[in-house]
Order: sequence, then structure tokens, then C-alpha cells
Amino acid sequence: MLLVRILAVFFVLTWVVLPGFGLADLNASWDPDWPVILEASWGVFMTVLVGGSFLAVAVRPTGAAPATVTLLVALGALLVSSAAGLEWQVLGYAALLALEAAALLALLADHEKAWPLDRSVWWPLLAVALAGVVPWLVHAEGMFGANRDDAGSMIGEQTMGVDHHAVQGALALALVVLSLLAAAWPRGRRYLGVSTGLCAGYLGLVSVAFPSAWAGFEPVWS
Repeated sequence: MLLVRILAVFFVLTWVVLPGFGLADLNASWDPDWPVILEASWGVFMTVLVGGSFLAVAVRPTGAAPATVTLLVALGALLVSSAAGLEWQVLGYAALLALEAAALLALLADHEKAWPLDRSVWWPLLAVALAGVVPWLVHAEGMFGANRDDAGSMIGEQTMGVDHHAVQGALALALVVLSLLAAAWPRGRRYLGVSTGLCAGYLGLVSVAFPSAWAGFEPVWS
């Protein structure tokens, strides 16, 4: 467990500092000189979904199933984003996440198991999750389309060679999956619900503060 905690803390730093730059992008999400929504989406993906999940493993390695499921959802979202947005550079981040998650899962194999998922639907939360599926998927496709058109390179919005539109699209996909899982999986409901709420809420807050920002949302959706 000590090795798990040490590794998990180190993995946190790789996402919130370098090469993930999560905290730097969160800071830039309030600077009008930057495309603040793209900065915010990158920041919450790297800091909350990935870095936060590794931190949760470090804090409670024997109860890490919700965090590890979140990491796997984030990994899947990056892989889909790479294909849908033709952003092959994002595979570097996907490979890093896969290696780090695999290392922790191997160490936790005898202590913490997420599968099979116990299921018990909370219908009000499922209704909210379902209401967001189509809007988030439409938004994700918009981001992937912009990515295919090299929008990030045109506006100079890239980190480590990765277009931010790809990560904003990946975030949208991840929020759909995580919110549905939160509605159907009692054990992960609190963690997945809080993570999803923080990410979506922060994007909405930044979008309200900067209503004309690139890649942002309409005021009502914000």
C-alpha cells in the first residue's frame, strides 16, 4: 500500500504539473487573453478526472474502485477522441495514462476489485444524465470537427502538440459515461457524481463569465 500511495502521488504530479499542465490551464481559464473554455476543459480533464482520481487512490487505495473506473473512462475517451478528431498526438497522453493505471491496477489486484459492477438505478439522477447525453455528444462532435479542421493550430491552442479541441471533446464523452454510471452504480455514485459535477459546473461557470469565448456554450446551456 505504501508503494501504491507513492506511485499515485507521483502520477498526480504528471497530470497537474508536467506533462499534463492541468493546473496551468485552470489558471489560464480566467485570463481573457486565452481561449478560456478550451483552457478550462483541458484543466478539469487533467486535474479533476485524471489527477484527482490518482489522488483518490493515494488517499484510499483499498477503496479505489470508483477512481480506477474514472481513469478507465478517461482513457477510453482519449482513444475515441484520437480517432474521431484525427488527433493522433493525443495517443501520447493515452499511453501515459494506460501505463500508470495498469501499474496501480496490478498492485491493487488483490485488494480492490471494481468488477462486476453492482447495479441499482437511481431514477432521478438517471433522468438528469439522459437529458445531457445528446447535447454533450453534439458538443463533442463539434469539437472533433474543429479538431479535424486544425482549429487548434490556427488559434495557437495546443499543449505538447495536442489540440485542445480533442480534449474538450474527450471530456464531453467522459461526462456522458460517468453521469450514466453514477446513476446506475451505487458504489461509485458519490465519487463519479462529484467529479462529473465539478467538471461540468466549472465549464458552465467559465462560459457564463466569458459568454463570447471560443468553443463556449450558450447562456442557458452554461
